[in-house]
Amino acid sequence: METANPIFRHQISADVIALDKQGRVILVADVRGSRVVKLTLPQFTSYLKATQTVVPFAMLVDPETIQIVQWDGVNWSEAICSLKTTDVVKPYIRDFDSYKRDYQHQQITGGYLEILLLAWLDDLAFHWKLETPPASEALAAIGLLERLDQGSTKREVEISGDTILRDELSHEYLYWA
Repeated sequence: METANPIFRHQISADVIALDKQGRVILVADVRGSRVVKLTLPQFTSYLKATQTVVPFAMLVDPETIQIVQWDGVNWSEAICSLKTTDVVKPYIRDFDSYKRDYQHQQITGGYLEILLLAWLDDLAFHWKLETPPASEALAAIGLLERLDQGSTKREVEISGDTILRDELSHEYLYWA
């Protein structure tokens, strides 16, 4: 018997996603190595409209700022939460003072920033490191903290709707038989 693989016409790549405890995508994040450029939001917008998917939050992360915006089904809000990146990720760097001394003229960027972001989001979901992770109050105020509770995160993903086609741990696309 021959089986056909589904064709996902609309998909998007995201550096990081967060899923709620039911496995629904609740946040897509773009991590930049330098200042945030809002070119990512039009990409996310086209994707969400094409798939008719509701992903309530997007996070735009650069070495200086974490901006969170909200999707209302039609448009993105202006930043509803803006955080200083270093304040958020500092607790997840083993010896921050040594790190800053050794790399004083360098910013936290790229894959390392992604890993620190994942550690923070996982801590918000499970409190594995801190009872009150950084920015908990700010995320509670915008309704994101509750959605992260007991959820999960994935890195370097391609998604179509709520279907994860590929993540950092998979070598092939997901195909259904």
